[in-house]
Amino acid sequence: MKRNTAIYSVALLFLLLSNEVSLAQNLPAPNKQVIQFSGMVYGGDSLTALEGVAVYVPGTTRGTHTRKSGYFSMPVVVGDTVVFGALGFEKLYLTVPAENQEKQLTLKILLERRENKLPTVDVMPWATEYDLRQAVLRTKLPEEPKDQLPTIPPTVVYKSITDMPAMGAEANFKYGQKLLQDQRESRYRVPDILKIFSIPIR
Repeated sequence: MKRNTAIYSVALLFLLLSNEVSLAQNLPAPNKQVIQFSGMVYGGDSLTALEGVAVYVPGTTRGTHTRKSGYFSMPVVVGDTVVFGALGFEKLYLTVPAENQEKQLTLKILLERRENKLPTVDVMPWATEYDLRQAVLRTKLPEEPKDQLPTIPPTVVYKSITDMPAMGAEANFKYGQKLLQDQRESRYRVPDILKIFSIPIR
């Protein structure tokens, strides 16, 4: 029983000492001056305020985040290294100057944008290069259109006027009168088929 009590006492003492050490690490040193560190965080173009940037002192519990306007404020100690980090931007390490005698420090912080280049990945639907080659060989390409010669129309034989039998003066006069009569009759001739509303009427 006494042995168990001794073990519990040693464990409790160890926990108390570890808590005191951690608290001593997080609390600023008594000989160093505490400064209220504040400022604005902008992008590299110095026009866009950055929201949600982590501002902290490594190895301690002292830290904060920037507001929508990019403003932050937190207590620091002379000689502290303050880290500014945000997704897509390079981290910035800033050491509080030891020669600062004032109780507050206000700065404008600029974070440079970081370009994350992803490696090139070749995606193929085939497992190996051999399967790719076989698939290309099995591919049926469309046949090229063959050059088609233009169709030559059949020869049209025209009768020459000189091959027709010659007409006399009387025959020529009758032929001319017949043409004139046909022209006059075509003006007053009623067509054989009448259409009313697209319905033929004979």
